[in-house]
Amino acid sequence: MAQVLAVPGVVRHGFSYIGQFNHDFGRITGMAATIKGNVLLCDYVKKNLILVDPLGHYLNNLDLDSEPYDVSVTSQNIGFITLPNSRCVLQIDPDRMIVLFKATCNELNTTVFCVSALENTKKNLSETFLGVNNDGCLYAGAVTYDTISSSITDISQTGHNIGLSVVKFHTVNKDSFLYCKGGQNGITYYVQSQPSRRIMNTIYNFSTMDTPTDICTDDYGHIYVSGQGSNNIHRLIWETKKWKEDHSGRGFGYRVKQDYKVLDIPLDTNQGIKEPVSLCFSKDYSKLYIVNEWGKSVLVFDVI
Repeated sequence: MAQVLAVPGVVRHGFSYIGQFNHDFGRITGMAATIKGNVLLCDYVKKNLILVDPLGHYLNNLDLDSEPYDVSVTSQNIGFITLPNSRCVLQIDPDRMIVLFKATCNELNTTVFCVSALENTKKNLSETFLGVNNDGCLYAGAVTYDTISSSITDISQTGHNIGLSVVKFHTVNKDSFLYCKGGQNGITYYVQSQPSRRIMNTIYNFSTMDTPTDICTDDYGHIYVSGQGSNNIHRLIWETKKWKEDHSGRGFGYRVKQDYKVLDIPLDTNQGIKEPVSLCFSKDYSKLYIVNEWGKSVLVFDVI
C-alpha cells in the first residue's frame, strides 16, 4: 500500500502502512496502547482481552465472565475495561494482564459503558473518565484509583449529561467531550464552561462521514474519527476565527468563533480501510492502529 504523506499547510502527520493482524477475533470493539508499546484489545464476542506487541504478534490473553466493550490505558499504565452487560468496570495491569480491581454498579438500570483517559496528566490527578449509562442517558465523570465504586453512583447523578444513545466518547478536557451516537452520522461536541456552567452541544454532520464509531487524538491535538459506513478516517482541527465588528456607533469590537472543521481524510479504502470500528495511537504517537472489517482485523501504520 502507498504511503500517505503529510501535505503542506497545517502541520500534520502522514502514515505508512506496515501490515495487519488477526488472531481469530470474534469482534473487537475497543483498543488501547500501553506504556510499553503493546496493544490491548477487547473481543466482545469471545469475552476476552488480547495483548499483542507493537506489530501485532500475540503475547497473552485474559478470559472474562462478560463481554468487554471499551478500554482505556492511563499515563500511569493502568487499564480500565468496561463490561456493560454485567454492569462492571475492571482495573487492570495491561502488560501483566492481571485484574487489580473490579467494581460493580448496584443499580439495575445503571452500567459503565465507555471509558476515556486524558493523556500526560500528573500522578494522583483524576485522568480517567467513565461513561455511566443511566436509563439510556450517558453521564461522564472523572474517577480516581481509590474511589471507583463510589464514583459510579456519583457520576450517574451529578456527572456531565452528554446525551442519549452514545456509542463512544473522547475526553478533550475535564469539561468537554466529543462523542458518537447510535443512528447518527455526525459527532457531537459537549462543553460545560466555567464558572457560568453554560452547556453547549454542537453537532457536526460531515457529508463524507457515515456511521462514526470511535474518536482519538494525536500529539498535535488533531481529532481522528473512524467512519464505519464511509470506510474512512477523518482528521479534524480546532479552528479559532476572530473578526472586527462595528457596534453601531459604540466603537469597534471583536468577535471570536471556535469550531471543529475537517482538516482532511488521511486514510480511506485506498489504504485498506473497510468498516473501521476503533482506532488509537501508541503512547509515543509513532504508530496508528485501526480495528478494521467490523472488528475482524487490525491495521498498523507508522506515523511519519
